[in-house]
Amino acid sequence: MSLVTAIAALLFIPAVVWVANLKLFNSKLKNVSVAAISAICLYVFILVSVAYVEQKLNAELAAFDLDGNGLFSGAEITPEQEKAMYRVTADTGRTFAPFTGAIFSTLYFLITWLAFSITSRVGRWHASKNT
Repeated sequence: MSLVTAIAALLFIPAVVWVANLKLFNSKLKNVSVAAISAICLYVFILVSVAYVEQKLNAELAAFDLDGNGLFSGAEITPEQEKAMYRVTADTGRTFAPFTGAIFSTLYFLITWLAFSITSRVGRWHASKNT
């Protein structure tokens, strides 16, 4: 996953939830609900991204298993195979992704909730000044 994709998801998810709240629910959801739904969607996005990377790395490693027995021996062990094996086995970030994703999603919830709350208060304040 690229940095651009991650940033796009961070900005896109709350925008989609906010528009869905306006169009589908007629703004019945409160800011805290919109922020919570956004955080849950982000958490799912993180877990799906990790699963995709895991699958991709395992497929790259499986390409070196010439006889398809799940073991590497003899001619199958090459410097490229060792690099692919290292990428599969040496990344603890994928292992701890559910935990770090939960922490990040919690912080994301708080930031999103504050942003929605401030925006709605400023909007109400601006509307009261115009009347």
